[in-house]
Amino acid sequence: MTNVSSCMTRIGDNHGYRFAGDFVHLNAEVSFSDADLMAGANWALQLWASEAGFFDGLCGVKLAEQAVWPVAGGVLVNAECAAMLPAGTADQALALALVSFAADGQAELRDLAVYPVRERFFQPLLEGNVSCALADCMAELNIDAIGNPRAADNLSGTLSLEVWALDAPYAGGSWVGTPVATVILGTLAGGEQWSACHYSVPAALPAAGAALTVMLREWTPAGYVTRDYRNIAAVAPLLAPAPVAAPVAADPVAKAKSAGKKVAVAELAKETAAEADKPAKSGKVAKPGKAAKAAKKAAAKSEARAVSVNTASEAELAAVKGLPPSVARAIVAARPFASLEDVCKAKGMGPKMLAKLREQLVL
Repeated sequence: MTNVSSCMTRIGDNHGYRFAGDFVHLNAEVSFSDADLMAGANWALQLWASEAGFFDGLCGVKLAEQAVWPVAGGVLVNAECAAMLPAGTADQALALALVSFAADGQAELRDLAVYPVRERFFQPLLEGNVSCALADCMAELNIDAIGNPRAADNLSGTLSLEVWALDAPYAGGSWVGTPVATVILGTLAGGEQWSACHYSVPAALPAAGAALTVMLREWTPAGYVTRDYRNIAAVAPLLAPAPVAAPVAADPVAKAKSAGKKVAVAELAKETAAEADKPAKSGKVAKPGKAAKAAKKAAAKSEARAVSVNTASEAELAAVKGLPPSVARAIVAARPFASLEDVCKAKGMGPKMLAKLREQLVL
C-alpha cells in the first residue's frame, strides 16, 4: 500500500460500520473524480483494525472488503460483508479505506477515514498463564483458563487449541507455518470458562529456531478462525533433538529389529538358516554376510516405500500409488496424527483405503 494520494476521489462525510457476529455492515458515500472514472480501475472499501493505530497509511489486519463500482456523481455503499475479526484481546483502532487496484493487482490507498473510538471484540480467549512443552513427540499444554466472554445465550463454535511453528512470532492475521499439535475442545457457553486446563497430545517436533505459537481457534461458517494466541519462547526442550546413530546389530534379525524396518523376522531367520545349510549340502564355503546383505536390501526396500503421514509433503503423499491428491491435501491439513489409524480423520480417507495403503504409509 502507498500513502494517501491527493485527488478528488474520496470517502464522503457519511460512513460507518456495524458488527453482527462474524459479519460487518459497511455504509459509505464515495465520490469519484472524472479522471478516475475514465481510468477504469477496480475499487473497494476495506475495514482495517490496528492495535497501534493509523499514523502512516494502512497497517494491522484487514477485517472486511466490499467492491465499489465507480459512478458519475458518486455512489452510496450499503453492504454486509464477512468479517475476519482480529485475534487477541487488545483494543483496536478501526479505519475505513478506499483503495484502487492497478492492472497488475497492486493496491493504492486513495482515502482513509479513521474512527476515534477503539473497539474490543468479545471472542473466546486464553486467560492467565499459557505454557507448552514438547518432549518425546508429545505436547504438554497448560492454560490457567479458557473463557467465552460473550452473552450467556451465545454458544461458541467448536473450539480447538493448535500449536504452530512459524518463521516469526505471530502478530494476528494470516500466517505460514507447520502444525505441531492439535486438540479439539468442544463448545463453550457465553459467560463460562474452563479452568486449570491441561492437555497431553501427540506432537511433531519443530525445527530448531522456529517461533512457537499456541492458538485458540473457533469453527465458523468460514472454517476455523483464530480468536486468541500466545507466542511461546523457544527453549531447548522445544527443539528437535539431534539424530542418534542406530546401534550395530550382531546378526541380520537383530539388525532389522533395531533399525525398525518392516521385515518379517521369521523370513529372515529362515533365510539365515538356509544360508547356513548350504555348505553342508554342497561342500562349498558360504560367502560371509550374504544373509545380512539380503536383510539390509529388504529393509531398504521397505523404507523406500513408506511415506510419513505426519512429516511428508503434500507432493510426496500424492505420489503414493492409490492415494488421490485431494486426500493427500486433506492429510496435510488434518495432521499431526497419534496413530496411523487416526489418518482416517482426513477427508476422503477411510478404513478401506487405509487398509490398501497401509504398507506404503508410516506414522
